[in-house]
Amino acid sequence: MCFVFLHGYQNCFSQNSKIKCYFNYPVNNIISTGPNAVYLNSEFDDTIASYINRAKYSVDVAMYNYTSTAGSIVAKIATAANNAVARGVLVRWIHNGSSTNSGLSLLSPLINTIASPTSSVYGIMHNKFMVIDANSVNLNDPVIMTGSYNFSSTQTTGDHNNIIFIQDKPVALAYYEEFNKMWGGTGPAPNLALSSFGIYKTQSAQNIFNVNGTLVEVYFSPADATGQKLKNAINTVNEDLFFGIYTFTDTSIANLIKNKYNNGIAVRGIMDQYSKNYTSSTNTPYYILNPVLGNKFLLYVSSYLYHNKVMLIDALKPLSDPQVFTGSFNWSLAAQYSNDENVVIIHDSSIANQFYQSLCKNFTDMGGMPCTADPCPDEPTVFTSTLRGSVYKWQVNTGMGFTDLSDNVSYSGTTTADLFISNASTAWYGNQYRCRVDGNFSDTITLKFTCYWTGYSSTFWEDPANWNCGKLPDANTDVIINNGVTFFPVVHSTNSCRSISLRPGTYLSVLAGINLVLTGQ
Repeated sequence: MCFVFLHGYQNCFSQNSKIKCYFNYPVNNIISTGPNAVYLNSEFDDTIASYINRAKYSVDVAMYNYTSTAGSIVAKIATAANNAVARGVLVRWIHNGSSTNSGLSLLSPLINTIASPTSSVYGIMHNKFMVIDANSVNLNDPVIMTGSYNFSSTQTTGDHNNIIFIQDKPVALAYYEEFNKMWGGTGPAPNLALSSFGIYKTQSAQNIFNVNGTLVEVYFSPADATGQKLKNAINTVNEDLFFGIYTFTDTSIANLIKNKYNNGIAVRGIMDQYSKNYTSSTNTPYYILNPVLGNKFLLYVSSYLYHNKVMLIDALKPLSDPQVFTGSFNWSLAAQYSNDENVVIIHDSSIANQFYQSLCKNFTDMGGMPCTADPCPDEPTVFTSTLRGSVYKWQVNTGMGFTDLSDNVSYSGTTTADLFISNASTAWYGNQYRCRVDGNFSDTITLKFTCYWTGYSSTFWEDPANWNCGKLPDANTDVIINNGVTFFPVVHSTNSCRSISLRPGTYLSVLAGINLVLTGQ
């Protein structure tokens, strides 16, 4: 065999084993850059229960709503908590005082709980987080869970949600500190005299963390100015912004996104129907963004909720600063200034790509255009103009200079900001595209085709199941070998591709006497 190795330090392509995210609706693994996003279907409760089952010392839950009966799908969370108490683990539970919390009746009487105040002075305790073993001396024990998910059957199997786990002691201690502010101390029983909610909480002691080489920011409303952190993140965008949000009522955020789009940023978004007409006024985020974004901004209309609270910054630009903004935080004034909320911002291309796989699948399932970076061989793709204006005309250069395009079997949207290519052959590799906007030309985009090695099935290069595209690369396809996979590729028969990129810590093997031809090098 001939072996090719490339090793290096963790970089923008890292796959952080300390951060795991999960989704309860199908994801699009075809656009994975590794690792694949994980679709848990109706198993959020199993995953949460498994973390509680491994707790050694403490489990602290701050959950807006736990709705359950003995026979419901989320009853096993209570079972796990009760079993934890039985083996000597301290379990404490905070819930929103004005919400239905029927699941609390399933908890052991040994589990102390506290409800947030319901006075008009306060907002709601809207957190959805759990802290496990924050004070363990074993650095592998502390872990937190956050995301958009409330403990209920509907939130598990109907509403769109995400959960994320971060295994890191300093991050766990930050959430532990926030929990104790609301609890009124570190003891097993709440101290009502010292507990603080909403505007009465103090600013967090630490917000910036290094989790296994990944920058992670953690903020809590209202003391940490969480809304401003969201706006700051939007201001850092260089290329693309994607959001999926339940409550979106803050017009200042909408106007900021609108301005970014008008300045050439690629924007897509999903918003639950709840926020469209939350007032009789037309000065709402929906009416601000819809005329500008058009089919890039979709309204989720269903008997279920689009309950995510997610924003992605530069998810398609790993050499920029890809960010994931998630947690319990809706884009409202109440979330910023009165509610108890939490936000985590993760600066990591692989985590951003996993959320991108989820949001893109949501987007296309709602009728939106497909999301791609470099497309798979023979797969559709979309190019977006970096300029905005009134008159658009797309052009292509196949090697003989730029010529105007017209809508046909291969192209649509040739006079819009988005060019849709439906059936591009890999022979088109290297075609250049640009858009003339009111007499000015956008940046030139080069068409490329890329296959990512997933290694899910075996080591065989020749097995389509090992590639994100579900098909083999050809002579006009770039290949990327990611780390964090089960198997690394072995080439058993003569094959070709245009180029190969091996991420740090990966390798490729070629059997003796076999050729792997790189046509682009």
